[in-house]
Amino acid sequence: MNSFIKFSLCLLVFFQLNATSFAFEHEDSDVHFLEYNPNVIQKNRFKKKPYFLLFAAQWCHWCHVFNEKTLTDEKVISYLNENFVNVFIDADINTSAYQKYKAKGVPFTVFLNPDTSEYYKYSGTLYAEPFLEVIQDVIQNVKQGKTVDGEKIFAFEYNPPTKFNKSTLDNMRNTYIKGVLDNFDTEEYGVGNGIKTILPETFLYLIKSTKGENRQDSVLWISETLKKAIENIYDPIEGGFFRYAETDDWDIPHYEKMAGLNAGTILLLYKVNEENPNPKFIEVAQQSIHYLSNTLYDEETGSFLSFQAADTSYYFLNENRRKNVKPPLVISKVFTDHLAVTLTYLLDVLDYSKDNNLENKVIHSLDFLSGMILNNKQIYHFYNIKEKQWRGKSGLQDHVLLAKLFQRAADKFQNESYNKAYSKMLRFLKLNYYDEKKQIFVDPELDTNDYEYLMAMNGDIVFALMGQSKKSAI
Repeated sequence: MNSFIKFSLCLLVFFQLNATSFAFEHEDSDVHFLEYNPNVIQKNRFKKKPYFLLFAAQWCHWCHVFNEKTLTDEKVISYLNENFVNVFIDADINTSAYQKYKAKGVPFTVFLNPDTSEYYKYSGTLYAEPFLEVIQDVIQNVKQGKTVDGEKIFAFEYNPPTKFNKSTLDNMRNTYIKGVLDNFDTEEYGVGNGIKTILPETFLYLIKSTKGENRQDSVLWISETLKKAIENIYDPIEGGFFRYAETDDWDIPHYEKMAGLNAGTILLLYKVNEENPNPKFIEVAQQSIHYLSNTLYDEETGSFLSFQAADTSYYFLNENRRKNVKPPLVISKVFTDHLAVTLTYLLDVLDYSKDNNLENKVIHSLDFLSGMILNNKQIYHFYNIKEKQWRGKSGLQDHVLLAKLFQRAADKFQNESYNKAYSKMLRFLKLNYYDEKKQIFVDPELDTNDYEYLMAMNGDIVFALMGQSKKSAI
């Protein structure tokens, strides 16, 4: 059997197994990992070896499992060190790299040819034996000049449309809506027939944009999806939704909790309750607000955090037993992009919830971000709470999300500092990311033909500009 087919089967088996939580300590691995930076790939071309790129995250349960169960195997260690340039990439810190290689989830593996062209990539975790077969096959195929998926990397080209009118936009919107509705699982609910999760942005768009029969279907199916999620991937003791379920019947939760997902789901619960009232939706929304305001909020920093790591065994305990054990790790970093998404949702949640504590914490978080913007000559990607220091170069996505957030915040609170932060973000965007020739905003570090990403970024910038009510900031 081809090893890549075997490895796919092994992934299915692997994800059915329970595992405990491990420390995120790739630094202690005997695999000779290079820490990622934008130049690390090109600087190591002289070695004439293929590259093993490992995307991981501190909160990711299966990343820890891969580290503990696979990257400790002596045969794997020896083979990787002898035959590959091994590069570790923190997916949350290096978002530009994550976008460049179009990673999907974590852990995510990318193999590059010695000339740095893409050879193969996949999402998920393997045990040592099947992983060893994969990396051995990579070396054999690379030596023979063979490829796996035959993907070619095309140079990025974009020409502004000569005609772009309301009819074009309507067609795009209708095609998108039809695509989502056609892929709804009307038996188990949720979108698709594989992994199940809540899609706040998509579902909120359907509620806002659909009409007639499509709207009736959307409200019904989203309402039933929320019921499934509450039943299967919701923590009824502490509040908060888990990241997703592995199967189409919402079984086997992935127990990470994400601030952005929960903030968006809270808003979705309130919106759906307006259309299809359900006391359970309000109860869960309020409990999830309590979770965000307590577990995922750092009082000293005055900011919401982004992630709580998974711990399978912890969430099987009842309330009394949980009091006697250490809760899952909350990541002690504030990520600019994730915080901006969280706060953008919570600004709308405040229209439904009269929780003064929540409003105060939203304002404190906005003040924390606006302080970073107004008191520095650049935008940073994350704040290390233990070091009390902003770090990491921001890319296009951070700038776009901050501009969108502070346009909304300035309008909602009539706060001059927020308006100044918004204006500064627009200036930074025009100065650093606007391509006069292509007439769009691009990230110069992303040599990519990912049109979906560029459309999303430029669309958000348009919304930020359209929402400016008093004066032009550029």
